[in-house]
Amino acid sequence: MKKIKYFIPSFILMIIIFMFSQQTGNESSGLSSQIVLWIQTYLHIPITELIVRKAAHMSEYAVLTLTFIYGFYKNQYPLKKIIVYSLICAFLYACTDEFHQLFIGGRAGQFIDVLIDTCGALIAIVIYYFYNYWKRKNSSLK
Repeated sequence: MKKIKYFIPSFILMIIIFMFSQQTGNESSGLSSQIVLWIQTYLHIPITELIVRKAAHMSEYAVLTLTFIYGFYKNQYPLKKIIVYSLICAFLYACTDEFHQLFIGGRAGQFIDVLIDTCGALIAIVIYYFYNYWKRKNSSLK
């Protein structure tokens, strides 16, 4: 029997993403502006709000995908299914998240954001794949 408890980190992160998406356009922009100001002031890196916002999208979906990978791994799915199912889950949640934003003032659900989120998911999958490859290669050397 599959254990749903291993997906609790995924559910928690999906709730956090939902809460960020619940912010109005002004609230979301204000948070991004504060981050840009901090980066420019303390790290002395010229960066735009757009880059910060899109990097946040990619990062949160990379982490979400890692939580899906964890859940499928702990339920003893084979590697190929772990990768495919995790990617599908992240993509579908990105779609629902952008749909949700259509109903929030000052926000716009955009398919380009779904693609950016999915790129974050793909980055996590590539990292996991190479980690898994490295782990198997090193265990066979012993």
